Amino acid sequence: MKDKKDKREAMKLSELSSHQEAELLTTSLEEWQDGPQVLTYGAILICRKGRAVVNVNYKDWELYKGAVITVFPNDVVELRKAMEVENEERRAMEVKNEERRVKNPSALLPESSYEKQRGEQADSSLFVLSSSLKSSSLFQVEMLKYNPSLLREASLQLEQTVYSSLREDRCRQDSPVVTNIINNMFALLKVYFDQSECTCISQLVLCQLKAFFIGFHEYLQRNPQSRPDDVKSYRVRKLFNHFMMLVERDYRLSRDVNYYARLMNITPKYLTLIVRQVTDHTPKAIIDQYVVLQIKMQLQHTTQSIKEIAWEYHFSDTSFFCRYYKKHTGMTPRQVRE
Repeated sequence: MKDKKDKREAMKLSELSSHQEAELLTTSLEEWQDGPQVLTYGAILICRKGRAVVNVNYKDWELYKGAVITVFPNDVVELRKAMEVENEERRAMEVKNEERRVKNPSALLPESSYEKQRGEQADSSLFVLSSSLKSSSLFQVEMLKYNPSLLREASLQLEQTVYSSLREDRCRQDSPVVTNIINNMFALLKVYFDQSECTCISQLVLCQLKAFFIGFHEYLQRNPQSRPDDVKSYRVRKLFNHFMMLVERDYRLSRDVNYYARLMNITPKYLTLIVRQVTDHTPKAIIDQYVVLQIKMQLQHTTQSIKEIAWEYHFSDTSFFCRYYKKHTGMTPRQVRE
C-alpha cells in the first residue's frame, strides 16, 4: 500500500495541475527513473549538480553542471543514470585518514592506550566521512515546467522550423552563452514566481519561452553540434524526428508501421532501417511502447472506463485491448487501476 501511495505522489510531482500554467523548481528527476514515460508538460532544464544520462525520444544526452536541455509535451523520457559528484574534500580526508592509520605507532603505545586512541580516531574518521557523504552533491537540475497550452500559443507565433530544430538538437553541455541565458531567464522568472500576488505569470513565462526558443534556435544555427554520432546523415535524423512527431500525433489512430511509412512517402523497410540506425529498435516496438505509455497514463489519471479507452484507441473490442496491454506490460488494465 505504501509503495502505491509513493508512486501516486511521484506521479503528482510529474504533472502540472490543471490551473497551473508554469512552475520553477529544483529536482533530482526521481520521477523519471521508473522507466520510460511520456511527458504531459514541456520543460527547460539546467543541470546544477552532479551528472546524469537522460534519454529523450530514444537518444541519450549527458547532463552535467551548466548543461541545458529542452523537452516537450509527449516526449518519451527516462533518467538512465544519475551519478554522485565526488567531493574533493572528502577524497582528501579519506587519504589523510588512511595515512594516519598507516603511520600510527601502535607498538610504542600500551595496548589500552592504543585501543582507546584507535577507537577515537575511528569514531572521528566515521564522523568526518559521514558528514562528507551528507554534504556531497547529488544530481540536481533547475527546471521550468510549463503547460502544453503555453507551447501551443508560443508555436503559433514561431516558424515550424524553429520547433523542429529544437527537438532535433535539444541539448548544449559546454556553452557559457546558453548557460548564462538560462541563468538570467530563471533569475528573472523567480522574481515573479516569488510574488504571490502576481497575476500574469503565464504571460511572462510565454514571453520568456518565445524569446528563448527564437534565441536558442538562432544560436544553434550559428553553432551546429558536432558529435561522433553525426555520421548519421541529416536526412536520416530528419526522417526519424518526422516519424516520432507522427507517432505523437496519430498513436490513437494507428499502430501499424505501414501507416506511418505511407505518411512519410517511404517504404516500411526503409523506415525500419532508419529507426534501427538511430535507436536500435524497430518502428513497431517504438509505436507499441508509446501507445502503452499513453494508455497507462490515461488509466492512472482519468476516470474513463476501460471500454471507452479501448474505443478511443481504435481497438476492435475490449478483450483485444486488454490482451494487447497485458502482452506489453504483464498487467491487465484493471490491475493498473487497483
